[in-house]
Amino acid sequence: MTLAGRVRNRFVNPVVRALSRSPGRRLLGRHLVVLGYSGRRTGRRYELPVMTAPAGADLVVLVGGAAGKTWWRNLTDGPRDVTVRRDGREEPYRAHLLHPGGPGRDDAVAAYRAAFPRVTVPPGDPLLVLEPARPG
Repeated sequence: MTLAGRVRNRFVNPVVRALSRSPGRRLLGRHLVVLGYSGRRTGRRYELPVMTAPAGADLVVLVGGAAGKTWWRNLTDGPRDVTVRRDGREEPYRAHLLHPGGPGRDDAVAAYRAAFPRVTVPPGDPLLVLEPARPG
């Protein structure tokens, strides 16, 4: 992991997680959310700030630089239950990982580019689609 990655994980992410629970959460903007998920082997609970792009009721997350990151690998084995904290509320979602060439990827890329026109979506990086969980 790079020095910047270690600094982000050790200092920046905890501040963002704490801020997301406080009245100062408005400073985070509308695209930044805290994604909660469980490790697929350990079951340990993790929370990670991620940028999202709206796609109807769904949210799209680009796993930029995926080769150097490990968190998204916890979501590779099919749809997984996750939580999304935004606007001070934590809500249940289902996470689907989209790989290059997979169904729905082009729509997800278009949604991400609409929200972040200056961001390049590398063809090899996976995308995560978060769908609101249906009750019941």
